Amino acid sequence: MRWLIIALSLLLIIPSTHAISGGEVYDLLVITHPKFISELQDFVEFKETRGIRTKLVSIEDIYNDVYFECRGRDDAEKIKYFIKDAYDNWHIRYVLLVGSAKMIPIRYVYLNDFSSTWEYERRFISDLYYADIYDENGNFSSWDTNNNGFFGEYRHEIGDKKYSDDIYPEPEIAIGRLACRNKIELRNAINKIINYQGDKRLLLIGGDSYPNDPCGDISEGIYLEEAIAERMHGWNISRLYPPKNFRQISSYINNGAGIVVMEGAGGQHMWATHEHDSEKWIYYFSWNIRMLRNDIYPVVVTSGARLAKFDEKRECFNWVFVASRHGAVASIGSTGLCWTAHGKNVTEFYLGNLHLRFFAEYRNATYLGDAWRNAIISYLRSFHGDGVVERAFHLKAAEELELFGDPTLQIYHVTSCDVKNSKRYLYVGGTGEGNYSDIQSAVDDASPGDEIIVLSGVYNENVTIWKSLTISGYGATLKGHFDISAPSTIKGFRIEGSSYCVSCDSENVTLKDNTIVGYYGILMNNSEYSTISDSSFKCIYAVVMENSDHVKIRNNSIKNNWYGIWGERCRFLDVEKNNFSFNRWYTLWLERSDNSLIRCNTFYMNWYSIFLYHSDGCTIEKNMIVHNEHGPQIEFSSNNILRMNDIRYNEHYGVYVDNASARNRVERNNIVDNAHNARDDGKNNWYNNYWSDYIGLKYKILGILRVPKHISKFNFDWRPATKEFDVVGCQSTL
Repeated sequence: MRWLIIALSLLLIIPSTHAISGGEVYDLLVITHPKFISELQDFVEFKETRGIRTKLVSIEDIYNDVYFECRGRDDAEKIKYFIKDAYDNWHIRYVLLVGSAKMIPIRYVYLNDFSSTWEYERRFISDLYYADIYDENGNFSSWDTNNNGFFGEYRHEIGDKKYSDDIYPEPEIAIGRLACRNKIELRNAINKIINYQGDKRLLLIGGDSYPNDPCGDISEGIYLEEAIAERMHGWNISRLYPPKNFRQISSYINNGAGIVVMEGAGGQHMWATHEHDSEKWIYYFSWNIRMLRNDIYPVVVTSGARLAKFDEKRECFNWVFVASRHGAVASIGSTGLCWTAHGKNVTEFYLGNLHLRFFAEYRNATYLGDAWRNAIISYLRSFHGDGVVERAFHLKAAEELELFGDPTLQIYHVTSCDVKNSKRYLYVGGTGEGNYSDIQSAVDDASPGDEIIVLSGVYNENVTIWKSLTISGYGATLKGHFDISAPSTIKGFRIEGSSYCVSCDSENVTLKDNTIVGYYGILMNNSEYSTISDSSFKCIYAVVMENSDHVKIRNNSIKNNWYGIWGERCRFLDVEKNNFSFNRWYTLWLERSDNSLIRCNTFYMNWYSIFLYHSDGCTIEKNMIVHNEHGPQIEFSSNNILRMNDIRYNEHYGVYVDNASARNRVERNNIVDNAHNARDDGKNNWYNNYWSDYIGLKYKILGILRVPKHISKFNFDWRPATKEFDVVGCQSTL
C-alpha cells in the first residue's frame, strides 16, 4: 500500500526550479512603492541601530520573483503570498506597507453589518487581510474560501443570495501602513518616528456619543475613556469632557501628550462629539490637525466612522495626523462604519471593548504593533455570539482597525522612576557609614524607584518586597527567599532557598544575572510582562509559572534540574536563547499556554525536551534539539508551527504528535538519526523537512522527483528536502 501511494504521487509532482531565499532572518519587512526606496534608507538604518533586523522590498521585487516565486490572483494576493513566504523563510514578525491605496494594493472586505439602508457600506478596507497568513487548518488564508472573487464575505448580498467566506482573522504578524502619497508625507512620518521620545501625559477627549438614547443616562465616550484611564494608571491624565471647541483640542495637543484618545463619531475627514444629551455637534477637522505645532508626537486612537478610510481623494483624519509635519507619530482608527454599544455596554462590546483590550496590551507591550495584534487576538477570542448581527459587528471591529505608523515603534512606558523626582541608593553590607546590615531593613526604608545595593556577603533572611525597587547584588548570597508583590528588579544574587528562592505575584518583575539553587527556583503567579534572563538554575523545579502572560525567558542556563520550565495558562511566552541540558524529566512543559515563542534554544541530554499540552498557536523555531530521550511532543495542541529546528540523535521520537492534535505545521527542519524520526497520530502538515531516512537520499532520482516521505499512518511530507538546512547560529552554547 505504501509503495502504491508513493508511485501514484510521482504522477502529481512537478519539481520547482525557483530558488528560495534561505538563511536570512528579519524582524521587520518593509514593502514599498519603488519611488520611496531612497527615502526609506535612513529609516532602515535607524531600525537596524535599534536592534530591529529590517528588510526593504519594493512591490516590483515581489512581482518580478526577486526573492520568492510570485503567485496570486491579483496584486493584493501576490503581496500576501510574499508576506507568507517571508514569514516562513525569514521569520518576520512585523510588516510596514509604505504607499497610498493607489500605490500599495488594498483589500476590500465584503461584510454586511446590517446597518440601515442610507448608511450601508458594501465594502471597506482591511489591512488585517495581510496579517492573517494561515487559516485554522494551517493553510494559506485566502479570505475567499468560496472562490467567487469577493473577499472576507459575511452575508454579502449578490442579487437575491447571500455569501459568506469561512475565515477567522487572527493575525500571525503585526502590520502598519504609511499611506503616503508623496515624499513629503513620508519624510514627515519618518522624522517623527526617528525623533519619537514618548511622554507620560494621556489626553482623553470625549462626550456623549448617543445623546437622548434609551440606554441609561450615560455619556458613552466619557464612560469608555474612564475605563481606559483605569488601565493606564501611572499616566498624567487630562480630560476634555467634552471639549469646548476645536481650539481647545489643538491647545491641549500642542501642550504635549504621549497618547491622545478621541472617542466619538466621525466622517472620514472629521471627528465629532456632543455634550450630554445635546444634539449640537462639537467638531475637529483634518485642517485643524494640519495647523498643529506640537513637538511631542503622540499615538492617537480614535473611534468614528471611516476616520481611517484612506482610499478617497481627500486624505482621511487618522492619516493626516501622521502625514503632517506635526500631529502624531502613529494613529489607529477604523476604515469603515464603526460600531460602539450604547450606555454602559460601550465597554463590553464591539469597538469600545477592542479599545480597552488595546490599552491593556499597550501598557506593557514592547512595540506598538504587538499591542495592535494581541488586542485583536484577545478580542476575537472573547466572543462566541451566534447572532448574525452580533457576529458582523464583532468581525468588522477587528477587520477595519487600521494602524498608521511603524509597528516596531517602541512603546513609551510609565514606570515608578517617571513619577519620582530623585532616585536614592541604599547600601547593605560593607563598612560605609549608614549602611544597612540586612536587606529587609533597607527595603522597609526605601521609596518606590530607589535602588538597594547589596555588597559581598552572606545574608540569612527572607525578604518581602511590596514596592517598586531595584535590588542589585555584588557578590551577595541570600540564604532564604525573595517574596515580590510589586514591579521590581532583582539582579546579581546567588539565592539559596530551602523551599523556594523567588516568589513573584506582580507584573513587570525582572530577575537577571542570578544563580538560583533550591527545591523551587522561581515561582510566578499573575506575573505578566516579567523577565527572567542571564541566570543559572540548579533546582528540582527551576521555573514554575501560572497565569502569567508575556513573560520573557532569555539567555539562561537551565542545567541539571529535574524540571526546567513548567508553565500553565501562560500565553505569549518568549523563550529564547536558553541552554537546557541534563534535566531529568520535563525540560519545557507548556500547558494551555497559547501563542508562545520557543526560539534559538539548545536542548541537550534532557529526558523530555519540549512538550506542548493543550497549547495552540505556538512557534518552535531555530532550536538545537539533540541527544535527548524525547524530541518535541505535541499533545492536545493545534495550529502550532515547528520549523527550522535541528532535531537529531534523540532516543525515542524526534517529533511526536498525538491523535488529538491537528493542523500543526512541521516544516524545514533537520530530522536526523533519531531512534524514530517522527510519528503523527493526527492530521497535521509536514512539508520540506530534511529526513535522514528519506529514500530519496539513497536513490537520487527519487530525491530529484521529490517522492513524498511517509511518516506514519496516512501522513506524508509531500516535499522532503535533500539538503540539510543551516539552523545553527542563534542558539546558546553548551
